[in-house]
Amino acid sequence: MPVVSISLTRNLLRKLDEFVRKRGYSSRSEAIRDAVRDALSEYELSLFERGKVTATITVISMRERHGVDERLTRLRHQYDDIVSGNLHIHLGKDYCLEVFITEGEAEDILDFIGRIRAMRGIQRVKYTMVPLAETIEHLL
Repeated sequence: MPVVSISLTRNLLRKLDEFVRKRGYSSRSEAIRDAVRDALSEYELSLFERGKVTATITVISMRERHGVDERLTRLRHQYDDIVSGNLHIHLGKDYCLEVFITEGEAEDILDFIGRIRAMRGIQRVKYTMVPLAETIEHLL
């Protein structure tokens, strides 16, 4: 691997060392490589909304809203080609949390997210999208 030199303030270096220790990285280099990979993934996704990606989608809905669970289940089945799994849990008495794990074309996943957001009774939708290796190679 090529060696890259960077300059950090004492305070930033102290925080990096603490981060490396607390997160269990084997070295500063590994922590910085991981941060660079994350930054590049985020940047690459901002350049396009096409290509093969994996995404986790977190949905919070009101528990008392009758039919939200059933509508989400029907929608999940309509998108079986991109949804590889999901988890449903209750948050207290009032809310449900659903997590979908997806893999496919970015535009299909964004369409799925849009359909969830359009549903009545949905409170919040957040997602994280990560390009898959073939997409990254195409961009570089």
